[in-house]
Amino acid sequence: MIVAVVMAVLLIVGTIALFVLQRGQDRTLAFTFLLFAATIVTNVDPLYRWLDPLLGGRNVVTVVSDCLMVAGTGTLLWGVAKAVGAARPWLRNAIAVSFVAVLVVVVTAFVVLDPPATTTTFMLDAGSHPAATVYAAAQTVYLGLALGATGIICVLRLREARTTTDLVGLWALVLGGVFGVVRMVVVVVMDVAHVVGDLELTHALGLPYDVTTPGAVLCAASGMLLLVIGHRISRRRRDRRVEQALRRLGPLHERFGVDNAYPASDDPATRLSRRIVEITDGVRSARVSLREDERAVLAEAEAALETA
Repeated sequence: MIVAVVMAVLLIVGTIALFVLQRGQDRTLAFTFLLFAATIVTNVDPLYRWLDPLLGGRNVVTVVSDCLMVAGTGTLLWGVAKAVGAARPWLRNAIAVSFVAVLVVVVTAFVVLDPPATTTTFMLDAGSHPAATVYAAAQTVYLGLALGATGIICVLRLREARTTTDLVGLWALVLGGVFGVVRMVVVVVMDVAHVVGDLELTHALGLPYDVTTPGAVLCAASGMLLLVIGHRISRRRRDRRVEQALRRLGPLHERFGVDNAYPASDDPATRLSRRIVEITDGVRSARVSLREDERAVLAEAEAALETA
C-alpha cells in the first residue's frame, strides 16, 4: 500500500504541475496524468475498501479504475506523439478503435464472471475464472503495446531532443515502455497459470509484477513531466532570442523601417516578423544597401524567427 500511496501523491502533484505548466497549450499529457492519478488513488487500499461498498461491493471500482488506466495509456501514446511531432491521423484512429474494443472486452468479461465481494486482490481471488483471464489479458496487452509504442516513438526522436531535460524525459518514457512490455508478458503468464491451476508460477511472478507495475507508471509519468518542462525551457530560450533580436533591430528599424500599419500584437515572434518586413520594405523603397554588420543583424533576426 505504501508504494500505491507514494505513486498517488506523486501523480496528484504532477497533475497539478502539468495543468499549470500547460496553461494555454494542448493539455493531453496533463489529462493523462489526471487519469493515471485517478487510477492509482482509487486503488489505495483504505479508500478502495470504503468506496467499493458504496457502489455495490462487487469490485466495480476495480473495473472503473482499470478502464481509466487504459484510457490514460491511450492518451499517453497520443500526447507523447503530439509532443515530439509524431502525431498522425492513422495513429489517433488506431488508438481510439483499440481503446473502444478493449473497453468492450473488459466490461463484458467483468459482467460475465461472478466477481467476489470487495477485495483489494481482485485477480488473486477471481483469477481462476476464464473470464477473469480475458479481463486482465485484454487490458494488459493494450497497456503493454501502447507503452511499447510510446517507447519506440521516443527512441526515434532522441536525436531531436532540444534540451537535456527533453532527452532525459524521452529516455524515461523508453524505460517505461520496456517496463510496460515486460509487465504485459508477466501478467499474461500469471493469468494463464492461475486459470490452469499453477499457483506456484503465479506467486513466483509476483515480484516481477510488483517491480514492473510501479516502474512503468513512474517512468511514464516522469517522462511526460520532463517533456513538458523541457518544452517550456526550450520555448523560453526561443523567446529570449526573439526579444534580443527585436532590441538589436531597433536602430535599423528607426533608420529604414516603414510603417505598414500592422495591428498591435503581444506575440514577440509576430512583432519580430513584422519588423523584419518593415525594414526590408524600407531598404527596397529607399534603394540603399545595408552595411555588412547591419546585414548580419538582420540575418540573426531571421534565424531567431525561424527557431520561434
